Amino acid sequence: MNLRPFLTLCVTLLLALGSAQLAAAPKTEIIPLGYSMAEDLLPAIQPLLRPDERVSAYGNQLIIRAEPQRLQEIRALLADLDRQPAQLRISVSTAGSSIGSQSGYRVDGRIDTGAGDVVVGRPGSGNQARIIRRETRGANDGTRVITASEGHPVLIQTGQSIPLTSTTTNIYGQVMRQTEYHDVTSGFYATVRLNGDRATITLSANNDRLHPANDDVIEVQRADTVVTARLGEWVTIGGVDDLDRSQDQDIGRRTTTRSAQQQSVRLMVERLD
Repeated sequence: MNLRPFLTLCVTLLLALGSAQLAAAPKTEIIPLGYSMAEDLLPAIQPLLRPDERVSAYGNQLIIRAEPQRLQEIRALLADLDRQPAQLRISVSTAGSSIGSQSGYRVDGRIDTGAGDVVVGRPGSGNQARIIRRETRGANDGTRVITASEGHPVLIQTGQSIPLTSTTTNIYGQVMRQTEYHDVTSGFYATVRLNGDRATITLSANNDRLHPANDDVIEVQRADTVVTARLGEWVTIGGVDDLDRSQDQDIGRRTTTRSAQQQSVRLMVERLD
């Protein structure tokens, strides 16, 4: 029996099988990214890997260990994910107004009744009556604009540090004064993602300011939300409409105080490319 053809066939099959196993053996490959950071794409890649496959991030490079065919599939996926982000312009507008009014009357005098004097208020050299009427108005409007890349957070903020002094008494009865600086700022922190002609915005906005009548009081306004809006359209994301009224009266005196405050926050996202 001639064994040469049989042996040749066995060797050929063994070589073919070894080559196939070698070709399918996992290998490590470094894949550079064009626009994205590797850490940003890890959450999208890791759920797709098999138990024996690995991926890690280094700067703008992904280091992947997988079979050659799987590496081709991952490369095709990365080609779709690693795209140039859209360039956007984010505008946040704050508009506010405040109105305060005080009205009433006050009488200061002394009346001699024979049996005694009746004193009203704080009389000076003579009796007097006053009509009280005060009114204050204020406005707090502004628009902040920043250019951003889709999916990347941006921050714009302006303001100043204000020294505020507090007074306390220690256990020995000594009066202690302490001055601390507090930031009074206006601005926003935002991240935008696009879906066609609509934008989903994660926004945190603030509009702080000093009280117009008291520099020791800081008025604070905050808005934290996630909203979807069409590109190029203004959308209102929050507002405040407060009305306060009080009345104070006594013998010879009566005053009515009213205050109203309105605040609103709007935003718009535009695509630049």
